[in-house]
Amino acid sequence: MFIINFSMLWIFCFFFYVIYIFTVFFVIFYLLPLIKDLTLFQKHKTTSAFVYVTGFDVYWILLTPLYLLMLMLFSWSSPSLLAWFGSIIFTNFQIKASFLTLFTFFSVITIYVTSFYFSSREIYDYLLVCFNFFFWIFFLFYANTFFTVVFFIEILSTLIFLLLITSTFSTTYYYNNLNLNLHNYFSPTTPLFYLQMLLYFFWISLISSLNLFFFLILFYLQFLTFDWFLFEFVFNYVANSLDLKGLFSILVIWLNLLFCIFLKCGLVPFYFWKPVFFKGIPLHALMFYVTFFYFFIFLFFIYFFLIYTNEIFYYFIFINFLLLVAGILFLLIILCEAYYIKVFFAMSSILNTLFVFLALSGANFTDFIFFL
Repeated sequence: MFIINFSMLWIFCFFFYVIYIFTVFFVIFYLLPLIKDLTLFQKHKTTSAFVYVTGFDVYWILLTPLYLLMLMLFSWSSPSLLAWFGSIIFTNFQIKASFLTLFTFFSVITIYVTSFYFSSREIYDYLLVCFNFFFWIFFLFYANTFFTVVFFIEILSTLIFLLLITSTFSTTYYYNNLNLNLHNYFSPTTPLFYLQMLLYFFWISLISSLNLFFFLILFYLQFLTFDWFLFEFVFNYVANSLDLKGLFSILVIWLNLLFCIFLKCGLVPFYFWKPVFFKGIPLHALMFYVTFFYFFIFLFFIYFFLIYTNEIFYYFIFINFLLLVAGILFLLIILCEAYYIKVFFAMSSILNTLFVFLALSGANFTDFIFFL
C-alpha cells in the first residue's frame, strides 16, 4: 500500500527541489559566456585586446539559487524526519545550519563578484566549483550515518583539488613571474610552491581516503551499524560487556577515525602539510578555503564529536589530551617557517584549532546544548 509520509514529501518537495535549482543554475551559468545576445552583454567593457564582463553583470544570476533556497527554508514546516533509509536527517538544527551556510556563502560570493572580471572560461569554472562546495556542505550537516559523512567528505576533498586547479585564472597567481626569489616574505605563488602544494594535497588525500574506507570496514564489523543514534546504545553496551582486549580494539578504531579526519582536514596534530599547502595556494582560493570550507568543516566536526559521538569522545578523553600535547610540540617545531604571510595564516588556524579542542576536551554535552 502506497502511503505518503513526511519523509516522502521532504524528498520530493525539498531534496529534489534543491537539486533541480542547482542543476538549472549550473547549466545556465556555464553557458553564459557562449550567449552573445543577452541584454546584459550589451554593456560590455571593451579594450583593444578583449571583451570582458564585470561581476555586477552576473551578480543576480549568482544570487538566484541562494534566494530560492532561502525562500524554501522559510516556507518549509514539518517535524523532525529521516530520509533515504535513515541516511539524512532534517531537524531544526539543519535549518539553522542551512541559514548560516547561505549567509556565509552570500558574503563570499559578494566579495568575489566585486573583484573579478569575467574575461575567461577559468573564472566561470572556479565559481562553479565554489557553488559545488556550497551544495555539498549544505547537505553535510544533514548526514545521519558514518557512511554518508564519508561520502560527503570525499566529494569535498575532490572539490578542493578542483578549486586549486581552477584558481590559476587570476594575475594574482603569476603576478610577478620574473621574480621567483624564495626570500620574498609575502610569498607570491610561484610555480615551485604551487606544484609542492598539489603534490602534498594529492598524497594526503589519497592516504586519508584509503584509511577512511578501511575504518568503515572495521567500524561495521565491531558495531554492525553506521547509524549515529544506534551507535550510542551499541557502544554503551559493548563498552560495559567487553574485556580489555575488546576495549583496545575499539580504541584502535577510534584512533583510526581521528587520524583520518584530522589528517584530511589538517587538524591537530596532523597538520604538518598545511604550511606547504597555504604557501602554494593562490590568495583568492586561500580566502575561500579558510572563510568557508575550513570554517564549516571544523564546525561540523565539533557538532559531530559533541552530539553524535559524545559517548566515545569522552570515554577515551585521554586520547584527546595526548593529541593536543603532540600538536603543541609539533607546532613549536614548525614555527620557524612562519615568516611567510601565508604560512602565518596556517599557524593561526592551527593554533585556533588547538584552543578549540582543548575547550572541547573539558566540556560536556550540556555545555553545547545550544547547537540543537
